Amino acid sequence: MSYRQFQIDITPSPLRGPSGQAWAGELGGAKDALVARARDAVKAGWVERAPSDAVPLLSLDARIERAPGEAEASWRDRIRSAFDSWSWLGTRYGITLAVGLLGYGYPAVVTQGELPVDTDVTRWARLRLIFTGRAMAGPSPWGAFGWGARQVQFIESADPAVARPQLRRVTRTWINARDRVATVVIARGTRLWGRVVWSSFVWGDGPGIIVWGPPAFGSAEARWGAFAWGVFC
Repeated sequence: MSYRQFQIDITPSPLRGPSGQAWAGELGGAKDALVARARDAVKAGWVERAPSDAVPLLSLDARIERAPGEAEASWRDRIRSAFDSWSWLGTRYGITLAVGLLGYGYPAVVTQGELPVDTDVTRWARLRLIFTGRAMAGPSPWGAFGWGARQVQFIESADPAVARPQLRRVTRTWINARDRVATVVIARGTRLWGRVVWSSFVWGDGPGIIVWGPPAFGSAEARWGAFAWGVFC
């Protein structure tokens, strides 16, 4: 029952004339409006139910910056998962989780130590993000990924002009300050056998891979202070 109706019902009989009921109804209506505002205030703190104009405030509280061109639904998902994702900041699992919450799929994170021996010792902090296009047993906090059946990931059909800046913004936030992501590999289901070790990859059937490297010189991505030379981010 609304307060408007309740206020009318409890009005003494001598005051239940047209004017008395109108007055009681307005008094109850004011209470209904106050209750509605209180409910809206509570909902504004719930990222699932908050109005769109409240989401930026929730993002400030969670320190989850909106990626360029990111859909509001994806932004809400990342804000809701902030407690978990921030606790794994700088780890393989944390990077996988943060990137996966963008909605393009969960990538495997391959470190430089898992690549062929490189005589350039300055590359020890480089990573690769690999969207395998296959089901994974995980993501696991300890990096124990297992490959499964073909699984189409949204990154495979994403517009690079939209997806690249989003991946760069989010990945740059979750990797360590010393780290760099050399490339993003979109495998599109090309078979990967064995462990996630570059020298152990066996490429089998599949439509082939796509590799996203550093921003093109002069592109909108290649802005001073917003990228690192020679790497994806």
